[in-house]
Amino acid sequence: MLRAIHPNIKALSLALSLALLASLLPSFQLFLIGQLSLVIMATVAMTVLMGGAGLLSLSSAAFFAVGAYGVLIIMAKLGLPLLVGMALAVALCAVLGAVLGLVSVRLSGFHLAIVSLGFLQVLLAWLKRGGEFTGGGYGLITPVLSVPLIGGPLRVGYVAAFAVFLMVLAVSAGVSLMHSRIGRAWLAGRDNENSARMQGIDVNRMRVLAFTFGSALIGLAGTLHPLLLGVTNPNSYTVELSIFHITLVVVGGMTGNMIGAVVAPVILYFIPEVFRQLGPWRDFFYAGVLLATLIFMRRGIGPALAPLFRRWFTHRGPEAS
Repeated sequence: MLRAIHPNIKALSLALSLALLASLLPSFQLFLIGQLSLVIMATVAMTVLMGGAGLLSLSSAAFFAVGAYGVLIIMAKLGLPLLVGMALAVALCAVLGAVLGLVSVRLSGFHLAIVSLGFLQVLLAWLKRGGEFTGGGYGLITPVLSVPLIGGPLRVGYVAAFAVFLMVLAVSAGVSLMHSRIGRAWLAGRDNENSARMQGIDVNRMRVLAFTFGSALIGLAGTLHPLLLGVTNPNSYTVELSIFHITLVVVGGMTGNMIGAVVAPVILYFIPEVFRQLGPWRDFFYAGVLLATLIFMRRGIGPALAPLFRRWFTHRGPEAS
């Protein structure tokens, strides 16, 4: 019975259900869930980029910033509605990602990481010196937005629930991509580029596609960031954010497995935020998880948990598979 339902309909139904359940949470918990959803979306993108295509990039914070600043600037300067502004900001991230993907054709490994880091630093320098256009070092304040569909002002709770909705769709898209011909091409190019070319795979095109998808998804998460926080400034998008995203991928697993892309942010972001009152012990917990993962789960959390998920679905019978 369940097998007859199209996967896209399943994903959409699950996204709507979780978004509605999240909207019932108290405001602070809902805010944290919204933030977690953005982190998961960025981790999915980086899992595709690093775990799938094998490309090391330090530019995730840059595309987060382009999405955040882009949607605010587009709405303020062009007077466009929120959803149109989000779409244009995501499209801009996709274009910039494609350009960086073209660079990755010539570079790889640490050389690509240095170039992507340079892109981030140039962007941050421009944001800090952009004057009224970017708000300089103070950034931009999110205006009070009115959404006709809601019939009132856009509240943080609505944004958080929408973030949950998009997060589920992003994870579903990541799973579908990694199990498709495109995903298999990414993995083939990551494992052995020469062998992949001999099989007729256009490795260069696959790299550009990976950067385009990853950048657009991170940009989408970025567009929701100022809507959740009410403000955006350059200090929110430093290289530390990019390193954090890479850490999540390493802990989750460098195999393109989306289980780790969901579990790692929950462990390394959500749990420490919930227990913020622990103070310095939060860092102890963070470091302990990193060490335990590297020692006992060398391939990451995702590959370690994948057999358990597979066994659980198998035990549910053929209809649930």
